[in-house]
Amino acid sequence: MANIQETYAQRHYESALDYFEQGNYEKALQQIDYAIQKSPNNPDYYSTKGVFLHRMNDIPKAVEAYQKAIEVFPGHTFSHYNLGIIFMKEGKILQAIQQWEEVIRNKPDDVDSIFNIAVALSRLGKSKQAIPFYNKVLEYDPSHVMTHQNLGVIYRDEGDFVQAKMHFNILKDLDSTYSEVVEKEVFRCEEKEFLAKIEEEKKQTISCLKTEADSVIEKALSSLIEEDFVKALEYSESILKDMPDDKNALLVKAQALAGIWKNDEAIKVYERIVELFPRELEAYFQMGVISSNIGKYSQALDYFQKVKKIDAFYPLVDENIESVKRNIQNGVQNN
Repeated sequence: MANIQETYAQRHYESALDYFEQGNYEKALQQIDYAIQKSPNNPDYYSTKGVFLHRMNDIPKAVEAYQKAIEVFPGHTFSHYNLGIIFMKEGKILQAIQQWEEVIRNKPDDVDSIFNIAVALSRLGKSKQAIPFYNKVLEYDPSHVMTHQNLGVIYRDEGDFVQAKMHFNILKDLDSTYSEVVEKEVFRCEEKEFLAKIEEEKKQTISCLKTEADSVIEKALSSLIEEDFVKALEYSESILKDMPDDKNALLVKAQALAGIWKNDEAIKVYERIVELFPRELEAYFQMGVISSNIGKYSQALDYFQKVKKIDAFYPLVDENIESVKRNIQNGVQNN
């Protein structure tokens, strides 16, 4: 009896396929339902119903049909794969990945599922994690065009231009229609590779300059301590020649200028410092000291109060504020 039921089910199944090819979807669904009634444990019938509904754009019922196929046979790779496609289109990327993982668990060499997982990971912003899956695709199919294209893009964006160019050139060899695109991509890679090399050389140069500058700064600071302000000025200017915005060199230069009583020039250097480094309190403080020394007490007060506003516990700021206030009250300012 069971064999007869299976025979009837097969006839209904074949009839369903014929009706579907003819575009008679209603009859196709009717026949596949008859097949399912005759053989309710055949996952292929449920998955075929899922295909019909999927093609008819009845996605919720298609999902139900595929899930029923999996319920009957958990290892039904066809249904897992198609569910993955549906979930991916709906933006349910993690669910899609889970379905394709089920496919490769039962069928490890399923290239389409491996590739789709890689694409899904890239969509999640996990391009680096996608690379092993793309490489696995190439183990099974070295001429997989889209894999070479996608790896080229990933490596280009990651800055691995050697790998990027390799995959782009393989892509061109595999499919000549990509020749123009590949030429542009390879040119972009070479351009970025050149710029990256220049940037790295620049960083190394700056690193060397900073190392040298640190040594010179130590000499400049020693000169300041010894009150050899002319020598300190020379050291600072030698650094600023190559690194015009070096904060430490600017601070030394300003202090050295103040030490040889070039107060206006010192103020200009300190102003440059706070322009570059708005929270450099030492610059404000020293401008306050210079202004106080030359009798510009109101201006000195402004500088000291800026320091106080940023750091209420800055050393000696309170004492200097009180001192200039007394001078202002006593009427001794000359500005």
